[in-house]
Amino acid sequence: MKSFLTFIICFLLLTGCNRTKEKEEKQKVNDKPKITILGVFHFAGTSDFSSVQFESLESEKRQIEIKDIVKKLKEFRPTKIMLEYPSVDSKYLDSLYNETLNDNRDFTINEIEQLGFRLAKELNHNRVYSIDYKLDLPFDELIEFAENNDKRRYENMIASIKAQDKKESDFLAKNSMLDYLIYRNSDKEDIRNKDQYLNQTAKFVNDSNYIGAKFVSKWWERNIYMMTNIDRWITPDDRVLVIVGAAHRAVIKDFYEDRTDIEYVEITNYLKK
Repeated sequence: MKSFLTFIICFLLLTGCNRTKEKEEKQKVNDKPKITILGVFHFAGTSDFSSVQFESLESEKRQIEIKDIVKKLKEFRPTKIMLEYPSVDSKYLDSLYNETLNDNRDFTINEIEQLGFRLAKELNHNRVYSIDYKLDLPFDELIEFAENNDKRRYENMIASIKAQDKKESDFLAKNSMLDYLIYRNSDKEDIRNKDQYLNQTAKFVNDSNYIGAKFVSKWWERNIYMMTNIDRWITPDDRVLVIVGAAHRAVIKDFYEDRTDIEYVEITNYLKK
């Protein structure tokens, strides 16, 4: 009988210790800062090699759609909003946001203000964060090499990019901006974005010139710098929303999904609500 009671007591103590340990482990996970990344197109157009064509976002229809997106982003309850704007010029962006916060200017037509400023203002944030890092990509070198050494592959790649741009432009013309962002922030699109670099651009090489690999490594390098700029502002209890171009999202998302110090949250969970 005594042995049985001893067994029961030891069992209960061990179970209690295990539950305490599980609770502590769960608490550690909950204490991690959270980050989510919204991949967008450039609302004001862009000089980027690839771009989406669309009608003015100043229309009543598109403005209603933008406000609907902001409403859904608000459900994430971000404590900090970080934007694709050069970190070296952060003081200028801060001044623009302060003017907007004080109702001294309207939102201009770009994703930084239409989504970032608008959401930050509704949440009464006293600032936004600039996290971009400009790094020149060797476009001219790549084009020169491709035209002289692998012209057919280059022409096929350009045709593929233009076809994708048209597909996205047509989709946006026929659907809401919310539907478009759900589509652009899907796993399938993230993979396609990375495949463009890893499976196409990186292959422009020969025995003496690795320009394709150089180009792709520079793109990943820029995104690592952007990740570092994000990290500079994260504190333990933060819920961070990053708004960047979709091609940046595809890469930076991987960085955070693979890290143990921060919890990545998928933005489409909120866009689809």
